[in-house]
Amino acid sequence: MASTAERSIIAMFRKVMLAQGTDRAFRSHSLPVSDLDEPDLGEPSQGWGSMTWAEYGALVDQLAAAFVQWGVGPGDRVAILSENRWEWHVADVATMMVGAISVPVYPTSSISQTRYVLEHSAAKLCVVSNLDQFRKVVVELNDDSTLQHLVLLNEDGDVAKDGIAKDAIGEMRAADDLRIKVWTWQEAIAFWPQSSAPNDEVDKRRSSIHETDIATIVYTSGTTGPPKGVMLTHRNIVETIDMIRSVVPLVKTDRCLSFLPLSHIAERIVSHFGQIASGGQTWFAGSFSSVAADIVDCRPTLFFAVPRVWEKVRDSFESELHGMSGLKRMLVQSYLNSGKHMYTYIDSGRRAPVHAAPMHRFLDRVVGRQIRSKIGLDQAKALFSGAAPIDPDLLGWLRLLGLHVGEVYGQTEVCGPTTVSPPSRIRIGTVGPPLPGVELKIAADTEVLVRGPNVCAGYYRNDVATRELFDEEGWMRSGDLGTVDRDGYLRLTGRKKDLMKTAQGKYIAPQELETRLRSARFIANALIVAEGRPYVTALLTLDPEAIGTWADHNGKSRSLEVLSKDPEVLEEVEREITGFNKDFSQPEQIKRWCVLPRDFALESGELTPTLKTVRSVVLEHFSENINAMYSPNSP
Repeated sequence: MASTAERSIIAMFRKVMLAQGTDRAFRSHSLPVSDLDEPDLGEPSQGWGSMTWAEYGALVDQLAAAFVQWGVGPGDRVAILSENRWEWHVADVATMMVGAISVPVYPTSSISQTRYVLEHSAAKLCVVSNLDQFRKVVVELNDDSTLQHLVLLNEDGDVAKDGIAKDAIGEMRAADDLRIKVWTWQEAIAFWPQSSAPNDEVDKRRSSIHETDIATIVYTSGTTGPPKGVMLTHRNIVETIDMIRSVVPLVKTDRCLSFLPLSHIAERIVSHFGQIASGGQTWFAGSFSSVAADIVDCRPTLFFAVPRVWEKVRDSFESELHGMSGLKRMLVQSYLNSGKHMYTYIDSGRRAPVHAAPMHRFLDRVVGRQIRSKIGLDQAKALFSGAAPIDPDLLGWLRLLGLHVGEVYGQTEVCGPTTVSPPSRIRIGTVGPPLPGVELKIAADTEVLVRGPNVCAGYYRNDVATRELFDEEGWMRSGDLGTVDRDGYLRLTGRKKDLMKTAQGKYIAPQELETRLRSARFIANALIVAEGRPYVTALLTLDPEAIGTWADHNGKSRSLEVLSKDPEVLEEVEREITGFNKDFSQPEQIKRWCVLPRDFALESGELTPTLKTVRSVVLEHFSENINAMYSPNSP
């Protein structure tokens, strides 16, 4: 049986680093391109530099030794406030290497949100990516702050320090006056001491890690009140990875594209901890706007995305299909129709006509393979959607392109996944069966209860919330409602706290309604209003890409504000709502709706970093629109 020190994410890291030292671990545009960076896939490298596992490991050792020299001890908290980049991984592993606890902070957080996490976690050190993030940390720094060191990831150390002194703090305070020591990344990794003592101490701490030690504290995105710090142990992480491996084999030839926030446990499990388990490569997207192009370069073997990304895949393809020449469009449409025909039989459990399967296979080789190659997902062995509900119709549409996307369901409190749809046994409309080793139970009120080695140790410095998280028998309360079919597949029906009671006493679960609305032709986001109201209404926002393409074809302005009042757009939305209402009971049907002049935004707090809608903020920001829908004079 493995020792507790071997059951840690650090032990996993050391094993793969020693075994695959010359293999590439990272690909990024920020890394230098060398002769080693010849294309893996027969495509131009396009400036993708690389770093090997041995280089990754050396940087971890250097940074860990610096942490020891700076007084970071076992159990101390080290915050990471940065966009996705390879240094994020190095800082995270170095933190855990010395027995400390990493605390991710969303780079989209406001100053007050950043301050809350740093103060609540009592972080001793913070790694920040740039001057904007630096400002969030140092502006209005409390006198009793525990922060002692700050590492800035700017490439040019001297310019960065001058910039901090002149720009980041301005007249309020200069860098030299801070009570914290500011280091650039180059200074930190060059702090490699002449003495062997710090290195010996790193080795000692690494071998002393216990599987029950807290590895990281991940703060929830705070859609309902202040964020709570979820304590995840080394055992939580290792067991989660092992359980995922039993569903999706992880191998050293795997490639992941990192573009969702690493501050969220889902991305971290896939492209960081999962990569440590597989020994594969993590590619870092240049930005969220470059993801489509980066997917084509990376050609990931594993791809995890939120529903909004999958919606963009559909919208982009449909826009391209509209512009195709007659013959090409006819061939693609034949492929899609062939798929619809095949899956009509498959989904109903009937045997397809003898000629249907060979014809579909032929069209898939001729057409489908080219489509997947153009998207960049032709080499993917597993595709997943998670972090928010996805419309089953969208999953069915993606399946027509040969993109078999399964849902993943879970929370930060379970280290990411509770259920995973097996790639070969996806059941659309469900989020899959529980991971092997995870138990599910449906409570009397249909709340989903979870028990297993992936369940967290509780909330940091919040005993009340920790007690509320578990029932008397130790089951974790998920807060989600659902049912389990006879094959063990979980179907979610809503959020317990989201249930709305109308003025007529009817209960409305908004989640499914909003998910369906977001699948409409021009709709980007939707929010249902019903609590205490006489009937159901909806706030709707337009999808800039889908509506923009339509506007171009019809010679109209791309302005969302203008289009939100356009009669043709409103007629199309009304048609969608009419069709939508046919699928729901009378109390659930939308009686009135409003198209807003802009989409919900991260910057205004209306969306979390994983693009979930923050209901309370949206209700506040658009209260006038809501009141108008319930006005007696409303059309």
